[in-house]
Amino acid sequence: MGKRFWVGGYSPDGGGTSLGIRAIEISRGLLTDLGLAHAADSPSWLATHPKLPVLYAALEHRGEIAAYRIMDKDKLESLGKPVAAGPMVCHLAVAGAGTVLIASCYGDGRVLAYPINADGSLAKPTIAPASTDPFASPGHHPRASRAHQGTALRSGKIVTTDLGHDSLRMWDLVGGELRLHRQVALRKGDGPRHLVEHPSGLIYVVTEHSAQVIALAVNAAGEWQEVSRDSLGDGILAGEHFPAEISLDRHTNKLYVGVRGARAISVLELKGGRPVVLGAVPCAGEWPRHHLQVGNSLLVANQLSNTIEVLGLGPEDGLPLKHLNSLALDSPTCIVAQMPS
Repeated sequence: MGKRFWVGGYSPDGGGTSLGIRAIEISRGLLTDLGLAHAADSPSWLATHPKLPVLYAALEHRGEIAAYRIMDKDKLESLGKPVAAGPMVCHLAVAGAGTVLIASCYGDGRVLAYPINADGSLAKPTIAPASTDPFASPGHHPRASRAHQGTALRSGKIVTTDLGHDSLRMWDLVGGELRLHRQVALRKGDGPRHLVEHPSGLIYVVTEHSAQVIALAVNAAGEWQEVSRDSLGDGILAGEHFPAEISLDRHTNKLYVGVRGARAISVLELKGGRPVVLGAVPCAGEWPRHHLQVGNSLLVANQLSNTIEVLGLGPEDGLPLKHLNSLALDSPTCIVAQMPS
C-alpha cells in the first residue's frame, strides 16, 4: 500500500481549473490520481485534524472554511456548512492538541481562532487583535496587513506571519483565544510568508519580497532576534522570483524552499544553524506553490503547469535532482498527508 494525500487547488473563482479536493497516492515513486474527493471552490490550503478523521479547507476566494469528514481514502463528506472567515483566507493550522483551528487571511490581515467541537466541526471564532505596522510613520499612506501563516511552536505558543507589515507575532493560546505575547519586526520590505521551527528552537522564515531565509533565535533576555539572513541562490532575485513554501528535511539538517518564477527548489544546508545554499534545482514545472517530503522524495505542486512532480532526493546532498514521476492535476496549491505524522 502506498501513501495517500489530499490535494487542494484553485478553481475558476481563483483563476484556476481545479474542481475541488482530490485524493492521490504514491507507491514506489509513482503517483496515482484517486479522483475528486469533494467539490469545493478554491480550497487553496488544507489541514488535517491530528486525532479525528476530519479535513479542513480554506476556501480562499469565498472567505470561508469548510470542514469535511474523511469517509475513505478517496471520499470526503461535508461536516456542516462552511463557516465565515475573512477575505482571502489562505492558511489553516490545527493547534492546542486539536482543540483550535487558526486561520490567516491575506485580504485584511485577520487572524482567527476557531474552537473545534468534539466531532471536528467549528464553533464561532474569536478574532485576534489587528496587526500594527511597526514601520508606520506620520504622513505616509498606511500599509495593509497581510496575514499569511499560523504555526504552533513546540512551546505551545502560536506564531503568525504578516507579509504586509513585515513582522511576526507571537501569541499565547488561552482558553481557545489568541493573546498577543510579542511582535517581532523584520526589515521593511521583507514580506515574511511562511516559516518552520527547528528542533533546536530556531525559526526559519522565508520572505516573499526580499527572497531570503531569515533565522531567528531567542536571546538571553527572552527576546526573538535575527541571527542570520541568507539568499536562496545566485539566480534567485528579489522582485522577480517569489519564494512560497519552506520545509525542514526529515533529518533536520536542510531546508527546502519552492521559488515561484524561478521554476526551482532551493536547498540550504544548516551549518551551525545557519542556512548555506547548496543549489537551486529545477522543479520540473511552473510556479511551485507547495511541496512535501515523502521519504527520499519531494512532491511538488506546480500550480501553473498543472502537475504534481516527484523528485528523488540525493542520498548524500539531499538535492532533488532525479525526476521520478509526474501526475497531471489542475492548479494544485497544497498537498497534505491523509494520515498525520
